[in-house]
Amino acid sequence: MDMPDHGGHGGHDDGHGGRPMCAMNMALNWSTDNVCVLFDFWRITSGTSLALSWAAVFVLGYAYELARARVRRWELSLARDCAEPQPEMPLADAARARRAARRTRALLYGLMVAYSYSLMLIFMTYNGYLILAVIGGAAAGHYVYSVDALGAVRGANCH
Repeated sequence: MDMPDHGGHGGHDDGHGGRPMCAMNMALNWSTDNVCVLFDFWRITSGTSLALSWAAVFVLGYAYELARARVRRWELSLARDCAEPQPEMPLADAARARRAARRTRALLYGLMVAYSYSLMLIFMTYNGYLILAVIGGAAAGHYVYSVDALGAVRGANCH
């Protein structure tokens, strides 16, 4: 006896515009089928979209290290400026400048945290290709931008 199928959900809009839902893997995989990267519209569905996504994620990892280096350089220059006495600056102006610098540092810190968590979310697709792109981009960026103002490479114990 045929029983009616009540679990079919036919005709219901799932919010994906007729596209299948994003693959949600919980183990390392090398899939190129319907992998969403950060957003529903950024999908890997073919070798071409994988190559483009890999390049984009590599650039994001690389750019993260560039951004870290620029923030670090700005903070070093700020520290140097604050260390040098500036007798011609009134105390009220100096206090206002310090508050503005703290606000800017807090904003930059928040942006860098958001950026790093975005890279972590890409990593958490558990897609081996994307994981290698994040690591490769970050490593390349670190190689290029990890030299500090004195010209010495920052050691692992200085993180």
